[in-house]
This record gives sequence, C-alpha cells and structure tokens, in this order.
Amino acid sequence: MDSLMLIVLNEPSGMWETILGAFKSAMGSYILAVILLAVIVRILFSVVDIFNKRINMKNMQINEKMKPELEAVQKKYGHDKVLLQKKQSEIYKKYQYSMVGTCLPMLLVMVLQMVVFLTLWTGLQNVSNYNIVKSYENTKTVYYNVLMLNEDEQFTTYLTDKIASGENYTIDVDINVDNKTMNIYVFDANNEQDFVKENIVITDTLTNEEIYNLITSYAVEEEPENPETPPESETTLVEGNSLTDVNKAIKTLAEEVTADYYIDNMESFLWIKNIYKAESPMTSPVFTKEEITNYLNSYYTDEEKAIEEEHHYEEQIFDYVIVGLNERDLGVNGYFILVILAVVSSFLSIFLSNKLMKGNQAAGGGKLMYFIMPLILGIFTLMYTSLFAIYIIVGQLVMIAMAPLNNLIVKKWVAASAKKQEQKKKDIIDVDYRRKD
Repeated sequence: MDSLMLIVLNEPSGMWETILGAFKSAMGSYILAVILLAVIVRILFSVVDIFNKRINMKNMQINEKMKPELEAVQKKYGHDKVLLQKKQSEIYKKYQYSMVGTCLPMLLVMVLQMVVFLTLWTGLQNVSNYNIVKSYENTKTVYYNVLMLNEDEQFTTYLTDKIASGENYTIDVDINVDNKTMNIYVFDANNEQDFVKENIVITDTLTNEEIYNLITSYAVEEEPENPETPPESETTLVEGNSLTDVNKAIKTLAEEVTADYYIDNMESFLWIKNIYKAESPMTSPVFTKEEITNYLNSYYTDEEKAIEEEHHYEEQIFDYVIVGLNERDLGVNGYFILVILAVVSSFLSIFLSNKLMKGNQAAGGGKLMYFIMPLILGIFTLMYTSLFAIYIIVGQLVMIAMAPLNNLIVKKWVAASAKKQEQKKKDIIDVDYRRKD
C-alpha cells in the first residue's frame, strides 16, 4: 500500500482564501492581493464606524440632557430603590433612551471585527502554509529529477569521460517545474558550450516510496577514514570508480540546483525574504522539517498518514532535499520591523480616533485600549505569516488616513440632525401659537 503516498495539494478553498486567490490572479502577487483586501475591508469598516459613532454621539447627547433629571431623582428618591428605578425608567422613556439599544450596536461591531480578524488570520495562515508546502514539493521535485540524470545514459557517458579526462567543467541546469521540462548545458574550462540536452521531460508523479528508493539508490557514502575497514551500509553504489564519481557529481549538482531553484522562486517583499513566514530575526526564510511534516499531514488521507507514521518517508526525503540549502547562508527573514510598525500604527489609529471624537463627546475606548490592541497585534505579527502582518499594518494606515474624513462626516451628520430637531420644535411652537390665537 506504500504506493499510495502520492501527495496531492489542493489550494485552500475558504471564503477569504478564494477572495485572495482571485485578487492574486488579477494582480500577480499575494502581497498586492493582501494590500487590496486590507484597503477594501477597512473602507467597509469605516462606513460601519461612521454609523456606530453617530449612534454613540446621539446617546451621549441624550445622556447629557437626562443627566440633570437623573441626578434630581437620585437625590430625591435615592432612599427608595424601587421608586428610584421607576422614576429613572420614566425619564428613559421620555427621552426614548434604551440601554440595550445603546450597547447593542457597539457589541455587534466588536463581534464583527473579531470574526473578520480571526477568519482572515486563519485564511492568510492557510494560504501561507499551502505555499510553504507547495514550495517544498516543487523543490523536492527538482531534487529527484536532477538525481534521475543518473539514468540518462547519454549524459552519464559524457560526464564519465569528462571526469576521467580531468578537465574542468561547469554544468548549468535550467528546470521549469510548471512546464515539466529541464535543459542541461555543460561548459568547458574556456566557458565554451561542450554539451547540450534540452526539453528533458521531468516527472512529478512519483510516490514518496519511489522518491525515497530513488534517492537512497543513488546516495553517495562519505569516504571512510580508514579505507581498509569500510563501514557497513545497506546502500548499493554503482560499481566502478568513474561511475561512482558520476554519482557524486550528479548528487552535488542536484543539491546545488535545488538550492538555486528555491532561492530564485522564493517570494520576497522588500527586506522580507519569504512572505509566507514570520518577519523576524529568529525565523529562517527556508521551510523547516517540522513545518513540512505538520502542514503536509493535513493533505494526507488516513491510509497515507498510517504509511508515513510507519516509514517516515517525508522526513528522510527532507534531509536529502535540504542539504544544498543548509550550505547557503540565507540569513534571517526580518528584523521585527513589521512588529514595530503594527504596534505603532495601531496605537496611532486609536489615539487619532479618540482625539478627533473628543470634541463631539464620543471618544471611544479607555486608556487600556491604547496598550491592549497594539500588544495583541504585535503578538500576531511576531508569531505568524508576514502576509497577516502586512494586512494589519495597511489596515491601520487606512484607518489613520480615513479618521479625519470619518470625523467630519459624523460632525456634519450630527449638525444636520440637530438642525432638523430644532426646526421640528419650531414648527410645533408655531402650530401651538396659531391655535391660541
């Protein structure tokens, strides 16, 4: 049943994943897709925020009007809780004030924001995990297809002669996983093209068992320190020194081409080398064995999970695939810049929103919010995909940019409502005056 270990990767199909996929197809990259999504979501929330602030301001104005009467009944009936509650209810009814109506809009907005926050975080993490696994699977495909050059008689014969002659040479491999083709170009010491083989068909249909068997069949053992007592090994090397040298040369070539392929296809943004991983000096831009085994586990069937638990094919294949990348110094994936930007932009967004609304007696949130939200966003940007960090930062910047406009709209709306109320009172007075005449 081992032959069932052929991994099929399906793109995440949730709501946010589908939207991001459509944006990515239209714009060419997930970074631009995330930026566009952040702008759209924040504009929509700005509209909701305008209505919410208008409701809050209306309730604040009612509270200001009720305050003298509430204080009076509190002073007069404070000794009788039942009567006090009755008098307070009469005042609330007089001004059409409802505690539920006051809190409900705010709670609904908070719940909506939390749902969007968590589902978007999950969606962006799913997209990142998928792309990490896809990158690994493509890199693995490159590795074993280059290793399969051991089975190309024309190439191995040429390489055998080249090694035997002692001439210097360089090999350039151009591999396209999407088009499933590979080209080989060998240059001599004078940088003259000496060998060409193009349009070699590569395969991506091998099972993990087949890949493992292929890799181990062409594994090259290190030379023992004492040639007279070679270590025991289950690995069978191709007989003959020249062919063994060819095996070594192709294995080294596979490691170098694999590393080059990963680096060339790594999706980066500004100083972030891998946008699907956290932007942090503690994070490598290269996938880890733990990430690969954990993320791939969600794609296995139950039978495939049982096979992997028994044989650990993926873990052993990973050790071979990663060798070339381990020899490259790719540095770190960031410097906490996104974390700092997320914290600062969140603080500024809350501060500016409250400052602008104080003049209208509707400042939202206490001083605690200045620290809680930035801290939460900082933790998320520190621990999870850079895509989510970029979404957070862009969203906060949009909120900061739109805060003055939102405030102006609310002020105009409040002024218009107040003018309308004054006109209504005036009309009532005029009608009463005519009746007295």
